[in-house]
Amino acid sequence: MSRADETAAQPTETPDEAQSIGETTPLPRRFLATASGPVTRITDYGDETTERVHADISIEYSIETLEEFATFWGFRDYRSWKRAALEALLERQEPDAVTYAVDEDDLEAWDITVDGRVEAFAGLVETMADYTGRDPSCRDAIPHRIAARINGLTDGRQTTDDVLTEFADELRRAELWGHGAHLALLNVKHAHHEPIEQQAATLARTLSDDGGEE
Repeated sequence: MSRADETAAQPTETPDEAQSIGETTPLPRRFLATASGPVTRITDYGDETTERVHADISIEYSIETLEEFATFWGFRDYRSWKRAALEALLERQEPDAVTYAVDEDDLEAWDITVDGRVEAFAGLVETMADYTGRDPSCRDAIPHRIAARINGLTDGRQTTDDVLTEFADELRRAELWGHGAHLALLNVKHAHHEPIEQQAATLARTLSDDGGEE
């Protein structure tokens, strides 16, 4: 059998098989999740001895793939967005034999933010526009709305500025997400010579209020 025949005879991976091998799409610039608050640290020593310690911890986690961005983007509409985001971050922090528990009282004390520079949002949509993986609609790690935006970019129905505006407009309204989304939206509007004075003033007031709370 020729090399070409061998290649043609190889079975094609199904979307489920691709998902099982952990296919990811790296982003050129990271988003950053930061969180701090109280937990109960539970350590299992393996000899039927378990230690429970109440402590304050801080988390800093880089979001470096499209799939992880999609996870935290998805929390924007959750009623329990803080719980969902915290559980996702704690899962990525737990060392062997250690788990973290957070009750509702402790949860209220947590401060959690996901944010990115304007360049991170631009890099996100550029990555989506250049997407060359298998059909995003068939991948569990990519929500249907993001898959539709990828397809819109790759088939020319949407521009990168269209998609960037959609993401920024969604995330600037979400409590989980920081001011980067608002800045990204202002940047797009300014590039298209749209008026930004009102939105810039709103952002300035928000930043002033946040500074006063510290």
